[in-house]
Amino acid sequence: MDIHKINANIDEKDLAIIDELKKNSRMSEQKLARKTGIPMTTVHNRIKKLRETGIIESFSIRLNYEKLGKPIVAYVLVKLTAGVDQKIMIREISKMPNVKEVAMITGEFDIMFKVRVASMEELNKIVVQKLRKEKTVGETRTMISYETIEVL
Repeated sequence: MDIHKINANIDEKDLAIIDELKKNSRMSEQKLARKTGIPMTTVHNRIKKLRETGIIESFSIRLNYEKLGKPIVAYVLVKLTAGVDQKIMIREISKMPNVKEVAMITGEFDIMFKVRVASMEELNKIVVQKLRKEKTVGETRTMISYETIEVL
């Protein structure tokens, strides 16, 4: 999606600042100014504007899940039984341990979520022992990722 279509007040300077903050949200305004070629006062004011308008919602960290002992990434498709409220179900799934992202989707399945786990046993506990026992779940399909690259 083109960010210019989202907010016409965003320009190339804002995009340059956003790109650098996505790489390292702890970067100082002084270093941001050097990397982008934008004066430090302008960088400060732009970040303040981006926060006030809600374009920047928060600053976060990127974790090394291998070092945290959660090397397995799986995507789980969920087909709900008739009449189940998808919005309620995505909120419930989002509360499950190790779930990193949940989406309502179109097509044969209703929900897809991403999970990071330490072992196949841990994945089994989430999908087979917990999710499939829910009366609201009609079917699941699990896909394990061989390799994952997080795009900034």
